[in-house]
Amino acid sequence: MGEFLRKLPEPVAVDALVARIPQRATVAGAGSRMIRGIAPLSPGQPEALSFCDPGGPADRVRESRSAVIVVAPGAELRATAEQTLIVVEDPRAWFIQAVEALLPAVGRPPEPMVGVHPRASVHRDAQISAGAALGDNVRIGAGTRVGPGAVIYAGSTVGSNCCIGPGTVIGWVGLAYHEDRHGHRLFFPHLGGVRIGDWVDIGANCCVCQGILSDTTIGDQVKIGSLVYVGHGAVIEDQVWISASTAIAGHARIGDSGLIGIGSIVVDNVTTGSGVLVGAGSVVTRNAADGDKLVGVPARHVPTLRRFGPTPRSRDPR
Repeated sequence: MGEFLRKLPEPVAVDALVARIPQRATVAGAGSRMIRGIAPLSPGQPEALSFCDPGGPADRVRESRSAVIVVAPGAELRATAEQTLIVVEDPRAWFIQAVEALLPAVGRPPEPMVGVHPRASVHRDAQISAGAALGDNVRIGAGTRVGPGAVIYAGSTVGSNCCIGPGTVIGWVGLAYHEDRHGHRLFFPHLGGVRIGDWVDIGANCCVCQGILSDTTIGDQVKIGSLVYVGHGAVIEDQVWISASTAIAGHARIGDSGLIGIGSIVVDNVTTGSGVLVGAGSVVTRNAADGDKLVGVPARHVPTLRRFGPTPRSRDPR
């Protein structure tokens, strides 16, 4: 997975951006530095704008490759020749306002009309139901089927030989808000996309959210049951099996060949290693090592767990 950068339509100088945002800010470093994109703090990107929440480790700012970083006052930070700091009381709120100023109308994707957008790219061998809606710049690979009522939002990519079930939504936004000092809940813009590999099956009435400052990624040969939720920025590696009515929260990562039992929950920012088995109805709240077997609420390691999911033969895409 490549490092994320959302490019701006036009570059902007730090001082010019600060002048556009109502919240008071102090510039430390070169105000003439140009911003050409938006990226997460780690690892960051040259000529990109990022932010660091109050109390965030100063080392993360110093180690970031981003050229312009929004930070809180009082941090043990100094501007360098390579970085400009924008010092504000509420870095996340300021960053949200900056993104809205630099990329208007990107917070929530526009609703696609039923049918295929003129700028969507659909392979001639794909099958798109008459009731589906494919947005701008959607890409669909050879042999893929998209069921009736499915909605695929702008910029999403679906690989070859996939099956997208009826009523499934790909590329909508997750629940991501920041409460400012006035108690207003500010929606955090989703700048990432959804990238789905080859030989992926997604059941009926699922939701796969687009990423915020990263892409939501589903690898090859992943099988997902109906009524599954995949949160923003989640990464589902190759050959994972996700049973029906499961929730994978934002920025969770499911290692390759993992099996997630029916009705389970993997909470945000949790990583499970390769081949992890999660029993039905479990809630995974901590990282899991390769081969772990987890059951319960909260999920705990057990020595044995009856295997479920695909047989070895069913993993063969041929």
